[in-house]
Amino acid sequence: MGIELRPLGVACNLACHYCYQNPQRDAGNHRMTYDLDKMKAEALRIGGPFTLFGGEPLLMRFEDLENLFAWGLETSGSSSIQTNGVLIEDRHIDLFRRYKVSVGISIDGPSELNDARWARDSERTRQSTALVESAIERLCREYEPPGLIVTLHKGNATADKLPVMANWMRRLHSLGIRSLRLHLLEVDHASVRETLALTARENVQALLAFAELQNSLPGMYFDLFDEMEALLEGRDQKVGCTWRACDPYTTEAVQGIEGNGQSSNCGRTNKDGVGFIKARVAGYERYLALYRTPQAENGCNGCRFFLMCKGQCPGTSIDGDWRNRTEHCEEWKQLFGTIERRMIQAGKIPLTIQPMRFELEQRLVEAWERGENRSISLTLSEWYKERTGASNGEGAPHAAIGALMQERISWVSESARQKWEERLLKLPGMMEEMTVHVASLLGQQCAVRLIPESSFPRLRELAIMHGLSAGLLPAEVLPQSICIRAPGTVSGVFLAGREESVAQAKAAWESGNLQGFRALLALPACCLLHASQVVTAPIGASEVAVEIPASIAVHTLLAPLGISLLPIEPCTFDCLSALDMAAQWMELAAKRGYSSELAWLRDCFSWPVSWSELHGVTEVKTPLFRMCFQTAPNSRPRMIRRRGIAEEVDGGARGLTFPYLSPAGQPRLVEIGVAQ
Repeated sequence: MGIELRPLGVACNLACHYCYQNPQRDAGNHRMTYDLDKMKAEALRIGGPFTLFGGEPLLMRFEDLENLFAWGLETSGSSSIQTNGVLIEDRHIDLFRRYKVSVGISIDGPSELNDARWARDSERTRQSTALVESAIERLCREYEPPGLIVTLHKGNATADKLPVMANWMRRLHSLGIRSLRLHLLEVDHASVRETLALTARENVQALLAFAELQNSLPGMYFDLFDEMEALLEGRDQKVGCTWRACDPYTTEAVQGIEGNGQSSNCGRTNKDGVGFIKARVAGYERYLALYRTPQAENGCNGCRFFLMCKGQCPGTSIDGDWRNRTEHCEEWKQLFGTIERRMIQAGKIPLTIQPMRFELEQRLVEAWERGENRSISLTLSEWYKERTGASNGEGAPHAAIGALMQERISWVSESARQKWEERLLKLPGMMEEMTVHVASLLGQQCAVRLIPESSFPRLRELAIMHGLSAGLLPAEVLPQSICIRAPGTVSGVFLAGREESVAQAKAAWESGNLQGFRALLALPACCLLHASQVVTAPIGASEVAVEIPASIAVHTLLAPLGISLLPIEPCTFDCLSALDMAAQWMELAAKRGYSSELAWLRDCFSWPVSWSELHGVTEVKTPLFRMCFQTAPNSRPRMIRRRGIAEEVDGGARGLTFPYLSPAGQPRLVEIGVAQ
């Protein structure tokens, strides 16, 4: 786990064409202010040394840089900085020396080979590159060699440029550079793909050329190749985060702290241009989905390298959707295959050709289902110990990162979370209680709602206060019912009504009289019939992409949070019976003293919302948060969007995609086919 301190967010002095932070800049989500005290407080809470990050962190006031580095030395004994190197001056090198700051520099090559790190015109770009090269030499000579990050693209890694890169790296080696990390280009825009992206074949040729070069540079490591061989041997304790089943909602390896002290994730996951704060619970829906999804459908099923690769970085996923595998799959497969063959020739036995691989994969899958992210090394150690009574020396098992949950929420900001989290927690209680209030107006029918059994005593007491009877039946009595509470609890269907009505409903169910049972429920008959059929997604999701009416208040897109006026899905979005029942429900809620909760519900139903399913992982997005949960695997992606009636949601984020506001602050139009 590494702390990335980002005082200025994505603000930068360069305008690199391919930067993975460009979506946030394009969405207008950048700033030039920060609060040192808030950043320090959050860093202390997390614990450990920090890396000063950007954008470009050297844009900070020099006095504040010194303040942070001095504080880092005092609290952790050291700190780090990742910079493009353009702004490094004498005083910075002195600062690094005095406060034991490790320096990382991002540069793609010498002179014109670094042109993709654009400084807004060719002349200034070359001047900036010269400044960076000079800074690298000075750091090597006057302080300590920096670590380098090099991104491969058409500007520096085509066949004609590789000899120039090789000579440059030999010079770096002579200066004392020993750590150099190679990145494949992350593509977030079509223009970047057209102008800079290498083909898979070109990427592989470049990587293999650098692998050969490393053999002639003693002590210089490009990280990537050593990591991949370690993965094939089951030694993944120190490999990079891209191989370790990164959860894009929590990015365990990167603990970001923004200038206002707000938590954040690795910026590579912000494809919408929104800097979400961390979800409180980690989940591994992506890896469970990739494990079972065919490779032809952008999954990883059957790949012998899945144990090591796991679909690689979610920030490089196909089509920018984290639920797909990496778009660099072909490159990694070929490189793993090459390293695998070389290991075999050297007398080593990679895990990929050992029968135990299948059991190790299954154990990782079972751990992800429990909400744990296990290393290959630990899993292999346990497997070996079970069979021999020995151990390969790795430490104690990892603790589960969090309790398994059906949904996970990541907010667009801390202020949005503070305003709405408590409201969303309070709404289920109100909606449970409304079941009793509805029942008090009924004749021979019962009001129903799926609830956790823990809520039953409270609701039964409320029913008694209103002179009503109550009962609890198994959840299966109401198929496709919408749960009102946090998932993971044992649930049942709560009935409230007159004593004889509840008794008749129980008797009808127990005798198998389904028609008689349904007739005793105060729900639209058409919706009950729809609920009794097999449905695996919200209505409308049978189409690949649909848009639902903005004004409908009975949609179930927020049902995973328990936000649904009806306890079951309506049979159609415009079902008149469902609409009439919803209107009566809201009118009664106002009369029974739930004015605040009702206002919150109206706000929720005014939001634009998107619902999408891919590989059995569903993601719901609103202007205030996103959430994901597992569903049954499906054979094709599905999408539902609702524009909503709110022109602007207070605290809602600006972003590059629906349902966020456009960078100009205008509601984003939905361009999507409408269901017939």
